[in-house]
Amino acid sequence: MDFSVTREIIQHIDRPVNAMAALLPRPERKSISSGGFHWWYPVESGEVVQVAKAVRMASGLHGAWRLADEGLITECYTILRSVADFALEISFLSEGITEGKFNTSQQTFIDQFFAPFPTDPDEFATRVRESYVRREKMIAARIRLLHKGGGADQIARIMAFLNKTLDSYVHGAYLTAMELFTGETYTFMIAGHESLEKRSVAKNFVAAKLFEALVALELMARTRNLPDLVREIATDRTRLMESGESS
Repeated sequence: MDFSVTREIIQHIDRPVNAMAALLPRPERKSISSGGFHWWYPVESGEVVQVAKAVRMASGLHGAWRLADEGLITECYTILRSVADFALEISFLSEGITEGKFNTSQQTFIDQFFAPFPTDPDEFATRVRESYVRREKMIAARIRLLHKGGGADQIARIMAFLNKTLDSYVHGAYLTAMELFTGETYTFMIAGHESLEKRSVAKNFVAAKLFEALVALELMARTRNLPDLVREIATDRTRLMESGESS
């Protein structure tokens, strides 16, 4: 399989992300105490959070694809786990935007996203440790959204299984290291797996997470009432599904 559809969609995934980012007020320069500045949106909204997560999600897919192509499969899977989280968080907030009101968990997630980052170790040490919104609440929100479109239970089971597999790469499970071992030289293939089959499987995982990302972007476009963009993303999602590259 040449994964031509996956490659093509990743190459232009910046278009829908930048299209929705353009709907926000322009970022402004925000001075930082150590000198210099950060770019910062002048509003703190769920839509800003979604765009920021979409940027990381799309950038992560670019990175994961290149790593898979180079045979750096364990690092590819590690990045894909983050991509999955970003897609979930986008879906989580889409429910609140659709309903016109964020529930307590969604508002807490937004507030924590915009909380100032500690400027030094001393400040960090004196902060009261916060409890973050549990993934179970985010997953429940996504399932509620998926139920409106049908097939929620099956989709949820597939996503949960894929994420459990990817978790092992994030945490450096034993098998994720031994996957890089070769009995031909009794060494580890740290600079890239030599097996074309292993690289193909990694690309299959990239395609699967690309599908998940497209679902999240489509939800974003729907909440912003952008029918043309919804059609464009849905077309890519359908093409990817019909190609078999994400299955």
